[in-house]
Amino acid sequence: MSKKIQVLLVEDELIIADYMQECLQKLGYEVCGVCINYSEAIEALHSSLPDIVLVDITLKGAKNGIDVGNYIRQNYQIPFVFATSHSDKNTIDTAKKALPYAYLIKPFSEEDLYAVIETALMHYGRQKSKEELPAGDDTVLINNAVFIKHKSKFVKIILDDLVYVEANDNYCNLFTASAGYALKTTLKTLLDLLPEYFLRVHRSYVINLRHLKGFDADMVSVLNKELPIGKSFFPMLMERLKIIQG
Repeated sequence: MSKKIQVLLVEDELIIADYMQECLQKLGYEVCGVCINYSEAIEALHSSLPDIVLVDITLKGAKNGIDVGNYIRQNYQIPFVFATSHSDKNTIDTAKKALPYAYLIKPFSEEDLYAVIETALMHYGRQKSKEELPAGDDTVLINNAVFIKHKSKFVKIILDDLVYVEANDNYCNLFTASAGYALKTTLKTLLDLLPEYFLRVHRSYVINLRHLKGFDADMVSVLNKELPIGKSFFPMLMERLKIIQG
């Protein structure tokens, strides 16, 4: 199934934090934590790994939002956005050294918040695409999930929930138990990035072994779907499952 994108807020102005949380929930995101300083932000990153972080630059305390951004960049593969009411050259020049994926200038509207999150995810996706996945602007891989651009908005699919993938020319169709999504990439390229519990069983299919219900020499069953298995792929399935034939 698709999951809501998890957003961590790092904002010490509680009125603004409440407003941001309300806007995010209306937009369909899920706020996984609200932090008011550097220490709380680091603890939240450790305990609930978010998909994206919104960080106020001018946090109170010895370390500010830029320090949070630097910590994220050095320790996590997560996009982050700086929020600030100071858009002067000095502030931006200092902040950009942390390499944020976007800026949110206060005051902002619900539309501004949506635009900056989607832009940050898109920029992150482009960067990861250049490093790993030549798939276009509609794909983001973060931690244990793939983000698909679907109806103008990123949809999060937890990899464990991904049942199987079907090749369709230069696209792949990703299927969960409840929905299907199109992704612009080849099956081989995607498989190279998926965890080891995904296995190619046919030139057109990759399955999640955690959803395997049964199989024989001609087909595999995942959930309520039966898929063909290629003759050359059957031995690899047997080996992966560590089945000893008597």
